[in-house]
Amino acid sequence: MLAALTALDSCRANSSTRTMSAKTLADKYSVSIEAARREFDGKELVIKGYASNFAVMPKDDESEGMILLNSGKKDAHEVQCWFSRYEAAEFAGFAAGRPLTVRGIFNGESGISLKFCKLVLED
Repeated sequence: MLAALTALDSCRANSSTRTMSAKTLADKYSVSIEAARREFDGKELVIKGYASNFAVMPKDDESEGMILLNSGKKDAHEVQCWFSRYEAAEFAGFAAGRPLTVRGIFNGESGISLKFCKLVLED
């Protein structure tokens, strides 16, 4: 019974996840920070884009790593994707210009940022 409820909760969480490009999210944020925060803060998003840089790896057990995503062009705004040391190995191989898709929780308080990012593997 518990397994069935867990699976149901997992499906429900995934059904509310929004998928969009890094450019779309950056454009929405640049039009209105307040509107973007009302719509996305605290929500899980799947963002598709290109690595703007090599991933910055966590320095120790307490820090986070970060990679920037953009549309593949020189964008005015980039999406910051923060990940824990547990995901560092997955992000280590990404070089600038490489396409990637991430899943994370939006936090627009200090820019266009996703927390708790995980790499989404494409089929």
